[in-house]
Amino acid sequence: MTVQQTKSRSRSLSRAQTWTPKSHQEYTLGWICALPKEQTAAKAMLDQIHPDLPKPANDDNTYSLGSIGEHNIVIACLPKDTVGTNEAAIVAAQMLNTFPSIKIGLMVGIGGGIPPNIRLGDVVVGVQVIQWDFGKAAVDGRFERTSAIQRPPRALRTAVSRLETEHDLHGVKIPRYLTEIKKRLPNLAPKFGWSEALTDPLFGSSDGTVDRSRNQGVEATNTSAIGWLNLVPNYTWIDYLKGFQTLSLSSWTNPVNTNNKYLTTIQRNPGDVKVHYGLIASGNQVIKDAKLRDNINQSLGGKVLCVEMEAAGLMSFPYIVIRGICDYADARKNDDWQEYAAMVAGACAKELLEYVQPSEVDKERPIRDMLSQVHDDIEAVRAILNKKENIEILNWLTPIDYGPQQGDIFRSRQPGTGQWLFESIEYKNWLTSKQVLFCPGIPGAGKTVLTSIVIDDLITRFPSTSSSIGIAYIYCSFKRNHEQKLDDLLASLLKQLSQNKSSLPQTIKELYQRHLGNRTRPSREDIIEALRSVINSYSRIFIIIDALDELPESNGRAAFISELFYLHDTYDTNILATSRFIPQLAEKFQSYKTLEIHAHDEDVRKYLDNQISQSEKKLLQNHREYIITEITKAVRGMFLLAKLHFESIRYKTTLKRIKTALETLPIGETAYASAYETTLGRIKTNDSDPEKIANQALWWIVCAKRPLTTSELQHALAVEVGEPSLDEENLPEIQDIISLCAGLVTVDEESDIVRLVHYTAQEYLERTWEKWFPNAHVDITERCITYLSYDIFKPHIPEEEEEEEEEEEKEDSSIITPVLGSRILYDYALQNWVYHATTSSIETTPLVLEFLKSEAGVSAYSQTLSTLQGYIDYGQWPPKRVTGVHLATYFGLPKSVEELLKPNNADLEAQDDNGRTPLALAAWWGHNEVIDLLLDKGANLETKDDDDQTPLLQSVIQGSDEVVKLLLSRGADMECKDGFGRTPLLWAAWRGYEKITRLLLEEGADVEAQDNDGRTPLSWAVWWGNEKAINLLLQRGAYLEIKDYDGQTPLLWAAMKGHDRTIKLLLECGADLNAKDESGRTSLSWALWWEDEKMIELLIDKGADMEVRDKFNQTPLLWAAMKGHSGIAKLLLDKGADLGAKDNDDRTPSALARHWGHEDVVKLLMVST
Repeated sequence: MTVQQTKSRSRSLSRAQTWTPKSHQEYTLGWICALPKEQTAAKAMLDQIHPDLPKPANDDNTYSLGSIGEHNIVIACLPKDTVGTNEAAIVAAQMLNTFPSIKIGLMVGIGGGIPPNIRLGDVVVGVQVIQWDFGKAAVDGRFERTSAIQRPPRALRTAVSRLETEHDLHGVKIPRYLTEIKKRLPNLAPKFGWSEALTDPLFGSSDGTVDRSRNQGVEATNTSAIGWLNLVPNYTWIDYLKGFQTLSLSSWTNPVNTNNKYLTTIQRNPGDVKVHYGLIASGNQVIKDAKLRDNINQSLGGKVLCVEMEAAGLMSFPYIVIRGICDYADARKNDDWQEYAAMVAGACAKELLEYVQPSEVDKERPIRDMLSQVHDDIEAVRAILNKKENIEILNWLTPIDYGPQQGDIFRSRQPGTGQWLFESIEYKNWLTSKQVLFCPGIPGAGKTVLTSIVIDDLITRFPSTSSSIGIAYIYCSFKRNHEQKLDDLLASLLKQLSQNKSSLPQTIKELYQRHLGNRTRPSREDIIEALRSVINSYSRIFIIIDALDELPESNGRAAFISELFYLHDTYDTNILATSRFIPQLAEKFQSYKTLEIHAHDEDVRKYLDNQISQSEKKLLQNHREYIITEITKAVRGMFLLAKLHFESIRYKTTLKRIKTALETLPIGETAYASAYETTLGRIKTNDSDPEKIANQALWWIVCAKRPLTTSELQHALAVEVGEPSLDEENLPEIQDIISLCAGLVTVDEESDIVRLVHYTAQEYLERTWEKWFPNAHVDITERCITYLSYDIFKPHIPEEEEEEEEEEEKEDSSIITPVLGSRILYDYALQNWVYHATTSSIETTPLVLEFLKSEAGVSAYSQTLSTLQGYIDYGQWPPKRVTGVHLATYFGLPKSVEELLKPNNADLEAQDDNGRTPLALAAWWGHNEVIDLLLDKGANLETKDDDDQTPLLQSVIQGSDEVVKLLLSRGADMECKDGFGRTPLLWAAWRGYEKITRLLLEEGADVEAQDNDGRTPLSWAVWWGNEKAINLLLQRGAYLEIKDYDGQTPLLWAAMKGHDRTIKLLLECGADLNAKDESGRTSLSWALWWEDEKMIELLIDKGADMEVRDKFNQTPLLWAAMKGHSGIAKLLLDKGADLGAKDNDDRTPSALARHWGHEDVVKLLMVST
């Protein structure tokens, strides 16, 4: 260490000195923090504090200047309540613009550790940083990370090497720095220093006890512990905390918490800090999920020490990341460790700078010289940040986007048509005044195309730069009914009107933030409230709804129309809606203006003239006027007929044949049916190869369970039943398919969906498909099964089996790795082959039965499960010991099950690797017909799987009330218990299934049954706040004062969980307000824990004992004083709490508040004395 550095250290023992101002060019080290608490820790490390310097007007940062040793340092913090890699980049870029000589950087603060080697209070020095969420979709559908690993500059890497050596030889200096700061800045000590109250949930005591405490409403698993508190002085607060270990939640596991495989009994002394060196994973989201955390670590080779949110934003900057560990990046994230973790990280950074030689820093180039266009970079990053966040929020509202559909439909119009609408007095009035315009029309009149023309007209008149005018539209479609429920429609209007604002409305951001943390969806009331708020911010609104008749009543059509009318009446909102002539709809719009839509002769003639001009056939061109006149007379306002009629004569080779066709054109109400029948008859009578393709294409389009993309249709038509692979030379061209289908098929270019040309065509073919395509579902089933059975999808043993343990574990496992090009139809075939098989009644054919018994069938089963369980890719290990009966049961194929059980029911009780029998699978997936069949065959109702769950228990867990009813009627044991000791009623109460709870109670289920933790159905119903279940149980005489093995009554559980409404309900039913658990806590104690002043006041007003003492002799006021809750302390004092109460150490509330540094509480108590 230099002489100057030694002098600096001695000065820091007393106070950080203030120097005279320096110039911007004299600062060479940038220190960036994400949180104010990190900035506090950074400033505390400075040896000297420098006066502020002026900064450019376009610099939003606020800087703290100072020095450590010979290094002049600039400290900046991200704006309040903003996090992420992009924000860090903005702060850094602005810093470099203002301080051009900065050569190296520090990113210092808090992060989440990867257990078990990393513990709370440790420090991780990021010798490598990678952005874990930056990448692209690979060709095989996987997420491919494209972020490079960032390494610190040479000056910092050499310093890290020295730091690591010094730590090995002499230990860390962090505790010494913290002691210095405690003396120099005593105000920081209570909040930022080591506290005995800091508990590490990974530490398990030698006697096996674990801390069962909860943080932020998330239930802890059996991995938490506070056994190490026995090592520290016996403060009453520590004893109080220790009491929480009696909460026996061992039967509850939470997959988002850290697994107990990380539980350790290795003790750490209080304040013991360990410094680790390695890889830090940075991203743009807070990680609160142990599974996601471990997946990130595994995907990076198991080398990650820490996860955080800002460092990757500085990938272009020469810097080093130092993180103090404040949590384990799981669901139990809390704030307890953050200040201390920030302080130890800052102290580690200070120690590192001792070994950074100024001469080495001088050799580095200024960062600004390495980066061009700093200002542009800032604006670009900010724009990307805002756009990305806005898109994320809008897509969270609804992923549905009608823009592509608008583009497709508008492009399909005949230019110059629709002018009659613009010239109509009805449209002109609607456009210029607040009106509702209802536009009914016969099928095929061109309503949808005219809708697209109206939307384009509005967008042209009122471009997006005119933020005072809002435009939103919806294309209703019978094919999209599943995504056009009432909430979907309202959310779509909200999304469109929000995205057109110059900045995303605050209402939408607040709605997103309110639901994001809980992973919930906004209610209908939330959406309507936000929609009205956004609409109110516009001066005018235009809402256009096409094909309102295609929206079924069951989707909430009436409520949607009512809301549209409300928006019109309340705000300056114009509504235009199209529909077929439906009496119910006409009645709803009868008090508003109506404009009938029909195909005008002028528009029909323009369309036909253009079609003939584009045709290369001289015959058509030579008889243009005759053809146009005859077809125009025949269509009678149905634009679609003009297209169908023209297709019928397009390929005629003589004038006589054209005349014959035109003379027999269908007209009137049956015109469409006649036109479709003529077209299909023409295709079907020709047995040539092209016409076979046309037939197959049509039945796939008509009978498919969902719309198909062009590539899916191509692959479907290329499948050769029985072949082991797809011959890509057999793929037909999509344009040929469209041409062969004689005008019945079209492609939406934006979405790449191939569909029938019109709703009327779909209606006709759905009505008559058995006539035209009697074997459609048989053919589709066979092609789907053939596709799923391709060799490329068959399991194979992975080549990379490096560890013996892995080899044993996966000995009879296999993995599927289909490549993207071959998987185009895989998803459709996987999810829908059963639908086609059951529709065609061929589930007992040899092809189906062999598939169910094959490797391909097992693979399909595994892949379907993976999809249902939300896995990202297809590389999932299939289950073992699966039989054909299992698969047929899972897919709900009773006839296949019956065939596969022949001749002697051999696989009736077969169990897969999870111990599940076919009956268990049938119960889990709700296949009642299969359940009846299996039971008739003699299946055992009480066989338990590896979790000791019977079929009845599984059906209850799934919430299948019809299955529960069936199994009970067949004699299932209603009091069976699983490995947790839970009966069906316990599970129903826990899950909040009102119907099942009622059903079980009516059948006589034991209302006082207790699980392995002594909890009853009422306890679990209260735990989750399921009021309907609570009421049912109380009506059946459930005991209100039952105590589990931790002494918790239902009321205590409700208070511990913070369920206000449940507490009120139980109190109304006479629950004992002052009941105590084994640690002496009452419901008031728990309300204090939740800091819920309203609940505290309610309990006191209901008669709760304010002077109740737990087994650690704590009263509520003593607790509030110790925790520093001035609001609660005032409430208790106002209600008459005893100021003179003393704890086990003879300390009064005032003494406790003073000990813990809560001056505001001290003052309050002094005033009340």
